[in-house]
Amino acid sequence: MFLNEAILGKEKHIARDDSSLVKAPAGFDCVVAKGWTEPDPSKDTFLTLDGKKVIVPQGKPISQSTFANKSSFSQSEYLVYQENQVRMRYIFEMEM
Repeated sequence: MFLNEAILGKEKHIARDDSSLVKAPAGFDCVVAKGWTEPDPSKDTFLTLDGKKVIVPQGKPISQSTFANKSSFSQSEYLVYQENQVRMRYIFEMEM
């Protein structure tokens, strides 16, 4: 598994799958597929990497009332389409 740092820029939020999205829509830098659960933001921690403040979610999944009945995604997904928006930070192996 990879842990990446991503520059999201201007986000286009969606709540339904859209297979036509092969790049960010005009005027946007990424797509965020909003799910009905996300990590509890009150448990977020912050790191400074290369002089930049980076959010590291640490919380257990909690319900997102805004998208609870509207989204087809169980958790939010962040889609970036340009390789230069992503920086691989860590590689780790898990046994399941």
